[in-house]
Amino acid sequence: MKDEEIIEEVLERIVPSKEEKEEIERAVSEIEDRISIEARKRGLEVEVMLVGSIAKGTYLKNSLDIDIFILFPSGYPKDEMRDHSLDIGKEVLQDWKIQYAEHPYIRGKYGKYEVDIVPCYRIKDASEKMSAVDRTPFHTEYIRKNLKNKNEVRLLKQFLRGIGCYGAEIKVQGFSGYLAELLVLKYGSFRDVLKNSQNWKGKVVLSLNGTSNISFPERFVFIDPVDPSRNVAAALSPQKLEFFIFAAGEYLKNPKIEFFFPRKVAPLPLNKIKEEIKDFIGICMPRPDLIDDILYSQVKKATKNMEKLFQENDFAVAESLYYVNGRIMIMAKLKEKKISESKVHMGPPENKGEHVEAFLSKWKGNHNVIKGPYLKDGRWWVEIRREYNDAHALLNEKMANLNLGKDLNKLKSKAKICEDGDFVNKENASFWTEYIIGKPPWER
Repeated sequence: MKDEEIIEEVLERIVPSKEEKEEIERAVSEIEDRISIEARKRGLEVEVMLVGSIAKGTYLKNSLDIDIFILFPSGYPKDEMRDHSLDIGKEVLQDWKIQYAEHPYIRGKYGKYEVDIVPCYRIKDASEKMSAVDRTPFHTEYIRKNLKNKNEVRLLKQFLRGIGCYGAEIKVQGFSGYLAELLVLKYGSFRDVLKNSQNWKGKVVLSLNGTSNISFPERFVFIDPVDPSRNVAAALSPQKLEFFIFAAGEYLKNPKIEFFFPRKVAPLPLNKIKEEIKDFIGICMPRPDLIDDILYSQVKKATKNMEKLFQENDFAVAESLYYVNGRIMIMAKLKEKKISESKVHMGPPENKGEHVEAFLSKWKGNHNVIKGPYLKDGRWWVEIRREYNDAHALLNEKMANLNLGKDLNKLKSKAKICEDGDFVNKENASFWTEYIIGKPPWER
């Protein structure tokens, strides 16, 4: 298919129909009315505002999330603002759950729609922000005022979704919807975003209306046009940025609809997967009832700390990964699970008197020394016994003190050490199949 034909087909699949738009507008109106009624019952002088992609007209077909903010006067006490908004949400939504950002907010169902009702402060300028969410109404207004071709944003969002780079949440660490909108505003179209991404080398700082006097630490920066002190791309991981640049280049060379809608992978048989999964070791534990941002933050921390434990004890880690469904799997692929019982430790050159003295003092008569200290090629050496040469034994002994994160630490009594085939079951067969195939989504 030609690029133009692909774009036409993608738009047919992602642009909401007139009926869908009218249906979601009715639902939004009903929710806003109900929130306003509940607010009046409580004597609250608040503003109810639709924000996010539905308000901006950049939402995708069948993406049925509605974000509604309750704007309180700037001097309102935080605890009262929280309590009122949660109580209102409980009256308006079904199957609600309390979520946590800077303010607790409520998420639930209204008909077939998933709805977030979020409290924030009504401020006149984004520079006055009192919480992270207070900027959001400004983002909504900025995009509504400046964005002309909403379908170009829809194309970019679907492309990002297809390659697994859409969403700023910790689970993904990809491109937020707002960042996608700003990129289209910056470059003009979906294709021009892809083309320009090929020039994102080294430190990249993008903006729409001038620079910021802040030196941002991230390698990729898009200065927020409504708050120059903020990098809109701060949550974007270097890995997801590089993968997007790679995918964009591949699409420009050879456009395929699979970039937007990758084929689902048929899972390999479990016995075939188990044959392929070698030299993996790690921790399996039940999944706690935590919101994704908190859960994935701790899972990533646990993965990093386990990798560090292996490396500090001379086990070479080929890669680390994790998977979360009904249970949590934190895994390291080691070059060897069993290493030699001893290692040669390098000392100072023989002419460094003070250092030699300290080296000899430390190792002479040490019960861990197998050979030496001895001189070789003008330098002192010693062969010492490793404390651990078996990865399973190391993890088993050190797990009690391994920091997995606040909530995961509480589950250590239910955790167990897993190896290779222990990590494989029906629920994660697709994950392992994609890992084994090792191809990007558009080539599967």
